[in-house]
Amino acid sequence: MSVAEEKFSTKFEEAASKPKHRGAFYQEDATEKGMALVEAKFKDMKLYWLVDAVEGRVYSAKFFAYGGKVSVGICEQLCSMVKGLTIDEACSLLGADVERALRDDPDEPAVPESKKTAFGNVPELLKIIKEKYPEAKAVAQATASIKDSGAGKPKSARELTMQEQAWLDLSEEDQIKQVELVLDEKVRPALMSDGGNIQVLEVVDGERVLVQYQGACGSCGSSLGATLSFIERTLRQELYGDLQVVPNM
Repeated sequence: MSVAEEKFSTKFEEAASKPKHRGAFYQEDATEKGMALVEAKFKDMKLYWLVDAVEGRVYSAKFFAYGGKVSVGICEQLCSMVKGLTIDEACSLLGADVERALRDDPDEPAVPESKKTAFGNVPELLKIIKEKYPEAKAVAQATASIKDSGAGKPKSARELTMQEQAWLDLSEEDQIKQVELVLDEKVRPALMSDGGNIQVLEVVDGERVLVQYQGACGSCGSSLGATLSFIERTLRQELYGDLQVVPNM
């Protein structure tokens, strides 16, 4: 295969190497914002959308991609495109629409010919989103009804727990120490058994944990998918519910 055939567009390389939408939403995130949470997984891509259940409009979107950079680039662009659209508008997008949006030149494909088939995952993901939205909307409406009746208290209005307040009162140095303790106990043993590790670089504003994968983790596709999701969920459970783990690429 020639060098020209292997060329990716600059827009695609940027989306794949510096994704802004990688991560996950959980039900508590949806409840906090009064949104419906819709998830869809197809092959090595998984989407998480927060949707305004009143307007049926996408409020925000995140993803995990368990494959290589092609999957990351596609999901990143798709998440960027759907924000602000209604469910019907978002779910009418095609893989070709995503590919065209990633082109530098309208006449030059964004990816090599051999990688174009990955864009076929887009309509499959959106089909699942559209099928799952009615149920997610019903959950959001039921939650809103409970909140309005006074039977529940939304996370956005709740007081911080003692554990969360204690976390926010720590210095960054002490926050890093707490993160390291959790990683040592619950994460690193599994990573090290596969020849990998993880380094904590900094904690920003008590909410963003910047990390650097080491060893085998740096080249493993799941480091941007299942592994990252596990690390983030573990830190949220053990330390602070709004933590986000951001790998240094």
